[in-house]
Amino acid sequence: MSIQPSELTMMVYEYLNRPTEPTPTATSEDRSSWVDSSVYVDDYGNKLVDRLLAAERHPGEAFEAVLHPSPETIAPAFITDVAVHYDDIVGFAAPSSQLYDDLFYAMYAAMTEKGAVLTTKYPRHEVRSRLSTMDPLVIDSTPGAETDGGVDVATTDSGPVRCGDLTSLGVAAERATTQLAMGDRTGTFAIATLTQLLAHHDSTALDRFLHELVGQWRNQGVGGLIHLPPARDIDGSSWFGSAHFDYVIEMRTDDGQIEARVCGKRDVAPTWQVVGSAPCSDSEASAQAVDRQPSGIVDEDGGESTPE
Repeated sequence: MSIQPSELTMMVYEYLNRPTEPTPTATSEDRSSWVDSSVYVDDYGNKLVDRLLAAERHPGEAFEAVLHPSPETIAPAFITDVAVHYDDIVGFAAPSSQLYDDLFYAMYAAMTEKGAVLTTKYPRHEVRSRLSTMDPLVIDSTPGAETDGGVDVATTDSGPVRCGDLTSLGVAAERATTQLAMGDRTGTFAIATLTQLLAHHDSTALDRFLHELVGQWRNQGVGGLIHLPPARDIDGSSWFGSAHFDYVIEMRTDDGQIEARVCGKRDVAPTWQVVGSAPCSDSEASAQAVDRQPSGIVDEDGGESTPE
């Protein structure tokens, strides 16, 4: 089963992304909507808070969910909100870090009930533990992986599956794609990550590999979710391989929040949406403190000094 967001999760997502700008049509007799959002929400916000409290399974659940929204919990609500379908071919543009790896797998689990994963970073058992609600085929191309990459298909020509060998990856991926296409409902193929594949192959060869693989997916009704490097890691203008995808989900961390937006999807505006809170490192906290500090600092004697 894919992960479906609960009613409370959908409301937390709605609350995190509620409009906070003053209502431009407010009259002089109704100035409540012009009050700063930190002390007053508005009628819509107040009703949303009431709905959040009514959906609580235990006291304080809604407060905790809003104060510390878990990205892995909120991700399914984003997938539902922007209508990502299991047979879409989607790029996931984000750094290859633990934070965004967790989000990638959370969005993948929310996207499909049936899947296959080509992994270059985490071994098969770790991928399966991240996708506990699924039973995915896993093509493990990490060093020391199983001979056939973990795809359980009877074959006489199985060989090692490694990041540096696109031929072996292509053969294993084709076998997994065929399995996903079986049954009443096809599944979604994930690649995690292109960042590491780009370390082994030039962009032209890898682009041809993607073209072939995505073509197989489309012809057999299989979807895809591909973890891409951020645009700035390539040429600053577009995402690697994006010509083969239906659209791209872009991720960023901004002001202590993790945000996502969809770029290139029909009828969906590329608007940043909050999908969780991000931990603030010591260096970030120090930088924020410096930013907030006034230019004139009062010393112990009561005088004002200016930092050099």
